[in-house]
Amino acid sequence: MASSSLRLPHVALATQALFLILLITTPDFVLGGGGGHGKKPAGGGKKPAGSGKKPAGGGKKPAAPYRPHHQPAGGGNKKPAAPYRPPRPHPQPAGGPKKPAAPYRPPHIQARPHPQPAGGGPKKPAAPYRPPHVQAKPTAPAANIRMPGPGTGGPAGPASKGNGQGIIYHGGPLLTGEVNLSIIFYGQFVREHKDLIRSFLRSFEVTEPGTAVSKWWDIVEGYQSVANVKNPKGIQGIKIKVGTQQSDDKASFGKVVTKDYIKMLVKKANSGKPNTLAVIFAAKDVAVSELCRGKCYDHGHVDNFPYLIVGNPEIECPGSCAWPFVKNDYGPPGITVKPPNGDAGVDAIIVNFASGLASAVTNPFNTAFSKPGPKTWPIEAGNACEGIFGTGASPGKPGNILTDPAGGAYNAVGERGLKFLIPGVWDPKTSTCWTPM
Repeated sequence: MASSSLRLPHVALATQALFLILLITTPDFVLGGGGGHGKKPAGGGKKPAGSGKKPAGGGKKPAAPYRPHHQPAGGGNKKPAAPYRPPRPHPQPAGGPKKPAAPYRPPHIQARPHPQPAGGGPKKPAAPYRPPHVQAKPTAPAANIRMPGPGTGGPAGPASKGNGQGIIYHGGPLLTGEVNLSIIFYGQFVREHKDLIRSFLRSFEVTEPGTAVSKWWDIVEGYQSVANVKNPKGIQGIKIKVGTQQSDDKASFGKVVTKDYIKMLVKKANSGKPNTLAVIFAAKDVAVSELCRGKCYDHGHVDNFPYLIVGNPEIECPGSCAWPFVKNDYGPPGITVKPPNGDAGVDAIIVNFASGLASAVTNPFNTAFSKPGPKTWPIEAGNACEGIFGTGASPGKPGNILTDPAGGAYNAVGERGLKFLIPGVWDPKTSTCWTPM
């Protein structure tokens, strides 16, 4: 026991010496509690907040990093994606880099000029387009057109060759002897206009000196002798007589008259008398099939019953069918004149009715006097001299006509001194257009 007690102080001293050596050589180990001994860290024996007892088995290991449960097909971990590498440029063709493509040029753009024509020198550019009704040069003023006063006009006779060359007789019937007109005024017509149309028809029989309507009608009657057609006994020439007259002010078939409605109107006008021509006058607010499209009247036949239809062009087509009272829409604009009876609509009706009547009498069934025309209608006695009213006429100029003190233009006088401007008519004997002046 004595020996044990004597060894204890020596052991204590050795322990302290070892501690000092460790403190000098490894101070961090001794002071940090590397072996679980030594002083506690500053702050006393108080444990940090939230600390508790250590779990059994020593300190807790840190949590493993998150790994998703889904593994790619084939098992094992998915390899990281390869880093992006830009595509390599295409290998250059032999002979150096390829030239860029030429820019697109549409087909209508020429990259090179056309080959020059034979003879050398560049081709002249085409002349600018000019529509038919536009003149390259200004028309002559109206003052250059001779329009003498009353009683100073030249003798009646041929005016122009017109467009009648080639009109021949095809052997069919003409309207001869006493021709009855069965008239329908379709739509609103004032009484003065109806009276003027009837006065024009009665003027065919007026042969007083200074009148010319009857002389114009003599040319139409001359077609009978050319065709060697004989009149009934006791009748000379062609006698126009107004048989029946009807007025349809309400335009019962409508204000657009088609071919089917024309047939109905012709049947309505048929009085049952032999040698009858149905004549339909359409008011200014009525449109008629095929009129205003190159012709200003139409004639034909329905069940061997001939007819003539004429419209008032005042509203529908004044520029086509009312010249020279209204500026012309086709061809040279030409000059305009004042209508002789003060109304361009009714005076234009007289012009177109005269042309249509001459054609209907000499070619009622399209088997008598005619020649092929530019479209579906023929060239006849009435339209072969279109736009010709006197000698010296040319496109846009009516020719030698008269003016009355009020300024109205005319070339013929009828009953009671009424003045009319009537168109030229084709004379089959002289093969020219005949006008009253």
